[in-house]
Amino acid sequence: MKLALNISLNAEQLWREKRIELDLFKCPAWPDLVTRAGSEWPVYVHFPLSAGLGKGDLIDTETRQPVDWTRIESLLAQTATRHVNVHLSPRSADFPGLAHDVADPALLEQVAAKLIKDVASVVQRFGPDKVIAESIYSLDGTYLPQAFWPEVIKRVIEETGCGFLFDLAHARLAARFLGIPPKEYIGRLPLNRLCEMHVTGIQMFDGALVERCRQAGVAPDFIGRFEGRLLDHLPMTDEDWPFLTWAVEQIRQGAWAKPWMVACEYGGMGSWWELMTEAPILETQIPRMLEMVRSY
Repeated sequence: MKLALNISLNAEQLWREKRIELDLFKCPAWPDLVTRAGSEWPVYVHFPLSAGLGKGDLIDTETRQPVDWTRIESLLAQTATRHVNVHLSPRSADFPGLAHDVADPALLEQVAAKLIKDVASVVQRFGPDKVIAESIYSLDGTYLPQAFWPEVIKRVIEETGCGFLFDLAHARLAARFLGIPPKEYIGRLPLNRLCEMHVTGIQMFDGALVERCRQAGVAPDFIGRFEGRLLDHLPMTDEDWPFLTWAVEQIRQGAWAKPWMVACEYGGMGSWWELMTEAPILETQIPRMLEMVRSY
C-alpha cells in the first residue's frame, strides 16, 4: 500500500528537506495547484463531487453547480489519480423533514435509490473500476443520516458496481451518531470492495484549537458552529492510533480488501487548513503512519 498526505505548505517543505517520506500528495481539484505541485511531486486528486439529489448527475460542492466533467477528465489525465471519488452526501437542507426519521425503512430506501441513480451515472461515464464512493457523517446535521447507514452504503456499492472509499474517521463519527459500536458499524460496511482508505485524527474542537482560530481571525460563525463538537482532519491522538492499527491488521489478515493507498487527511491548503497544519506534528506522525502502512 502507498501512503499519501493532504498537500500543505508545511508538508511540502518537510518532504523537500527529506524530513518526512511519502509516496504522493493528495490534492484538491484546483488546476493551478495540481499543475504546480505535480511539477515537483507525485500527486493525485480528490474531487469535490456529491451524490444524493437523485437527478442522475453530481454536484460540485465547491461551486454548488453541476460538475464540469471536462475539467475532471483533464485532471485525471494530468495526475496519478486512479479513481473518480464520489461522496455519498445528500444534504439535509435538500430533504426537509427526513433527518428526524433516521431508521425508517421507507426513507432509507428513498435515499438509497437517489444515491444509486447519481452514482450509476458516473459509473456509466467512467466504468465501475474507475469510480469509488465515500461515506460521510452528520457534520452537525449538514448531511442526511440515512446516507451513512451501513446497509445503504453497501447497497449503493453493490448495485452500481463501484469501489468503496473507506474513511475511518467518518465511520467512527457516523457510528457514534447512530449509536452503534464503531467496530460493529465498520464490520457492516462493504470492505470487500475497499479501494482507498482515509485516516485522520478526531478531536473535540475546543480549548486551544478554538483560541488559535480566534487569534488567527477565523470567522466567529465558523467557530460557533463547531465549538464543542468532535471534528476530523485533525492530528492523531492516543485514541485514534489503535483504530488504524486494527484496520491495517484487518487488511493484513485478508478480512478486508487491500486498498491501493492510505491517505492521511491532516492539514491542507487554504486559510483554515494552513492554520491547523503544524510541521512538528507531521514530522512525528507521518513516519509512524508510513511504517504501519508499509508493514503490509
